[in-house]
Amino acid sequence: MDERLRDLISQVCQYEIASLERQQALNRLLRAIAQLPGIYKSSHQDYPEAFNRTLEWVCKNIDRFEVNSPSVQKSFVVWINGYLKWRIRDLYIPDDRYSFITSNDADGAIDLIESIPDPKFSIGLLDLKIAEMQATKLERQGLLIKQYIERDPENILSTCHLRKDSQCHCHLLASRLLIAEPPQSIADVSRELNVNNQTIYSHWKQKCLPLLQEIARRFGDLPQ
Repeated sequence: MDERLRDLISQVCQYEIASLERQQALNRLLRAIAQLPGIYKSSHQDYPEAFNRTLEWVCKNIDRFEVNSPSVQKSFVVWINGYLKWRIRDLYIPDDRYSFITSNDADGAIDLIESIPDPKFSIGLLDLKIAEMQATKLERQGLLIKQYIERDPENILSTCHLRKDSQCHCHLLASRLLIAEPPQSIADVSRELNVNNQTIYSHWKQKCLPLLQEIARRFGDLPQ
């Protein structure tokens, strides 16, 4: 998990803020966060809101994350919980009650923090929170963009190709570089099409990315 998290975080940070690539990388990172053991949970009915606010904070501040222990996963969980704890605490302020519980951490221990037993808590709560996280605006926007790229309904992407090679078009590049699991590299596509690496990179940077960003604006509040 350490290596996978390091790779996911690195993928996000290498792209410019508000770029389509960064958004795709963030979507993959958010899905990984939902599966991390040790994330604070609460039985409060408004916990999904606190969790989603935390995910939004992670998206805005991921470039500031620093590994402070031998384990990337443990450092990342501590970093996330540092913010999530206060968002959960806010939920209980009206009743002056605080209840936090974590799932098993990397060492297999259960960590209870200011815990007050609540009979409403159930094992299925995490599944509910994951489902609600995936229903956030960021997930919906990413899904719409992904579906558009896959279908290319207006042939905008497939008709934007290299002058000397019609096979190397933006639809193919977007499908391989953004949607494929795992995403391919420009070098992979270069070898497959037998086209110069730099030629593909220039086409992707100068033609495909602006086109994709314009398409993405149809589905969300990306900056103009």
